[in-house]
Amino acid sequence: MRMAGLARTQFLSCLLVAPASLETRAFVRALHGGGLAVLEREPGDAAVRMAESGEFDLVVRAVDADGVGGLVDVARLTACGRPVVAVFETATAELVAEAFAAGADACLELDADPRVVAAQVHAVLRRAGAFANATPGSDGVLQVGDLLVDVDRCEVQRGGMVVPLTAAEFRIVEYMARNCGRVLKPHEILNAVSDDYRYLPREAQDVFKVYVRRIRRKLEPNEEAPQYLVTVRGFGYRLEGGRQRVMLPARHA
Repeated sequence: MRMAGLARTQFLSCLLVAPASLETRAFVRALHGGGLAVLEREPGDAAVRMAESGEFDLVVRAVDADGVGGLVDVARLTACGRPVVAVFETATAELVAEAFAAGADACLELDADPRVVAAQVHAVLRRAGAFANATPGSDGVLQVGDLLVDVDRCEVQRGGMVVPLTAAEFRIVEYMARNCGRVLKPHEILNAVSDDYRYLPREAQDVFKVYVRRIRRKLEPNEEAPQYLVTVRGFGYRLEGGRQRVMLPARHA
């Protein structure tokens, strides 16, 4: 399977909240390699206020063995809409479960392979909409979370599996992928993908509902709880990259 290259049109920012006694240099280098500028701060109210300010694209919170302070911060940051990654010196099953329960978007160990760090952080940022308005990479592929839209092959993959869309359905998904993170109105979408017909807003609502049902039937693991083609009630629809939170397998020596 071909993977889309990540177009870094901006250098994203990360706040790393960790005790000064914790060895974080290798992890910071991995974040740098993934295209993030990193500011380190020790835990405390000042660091949380800085994280809550909205100035950072991502917050990474180190969680110690007892978990208490770090997990409280994870929950507080998640509640105000910040994408949060929890990191551990040693990731036990109990700590990871508690971090996800607190709202962490991903969990990693400090000494994880740099490629794993970059890939997991990019996945979190994509789900948070940091890479808005996807554009094709050099191989003609749009990537939105775990969706790949191959413009050249007119093919959509979800998690490596091909989704069998019709030509009209593919054009809709492609247009929404090019505008990922935006809420789009039905008539905007249909008029963008139709060559010989102009839809009025009320007419487009009924027509697009049919396409939504058909696309969700093929694209969504659960049509009743859509993770990709999401309804924003009263406004329109948005394409997202899935909401699954992932803990990558532990590395073996």
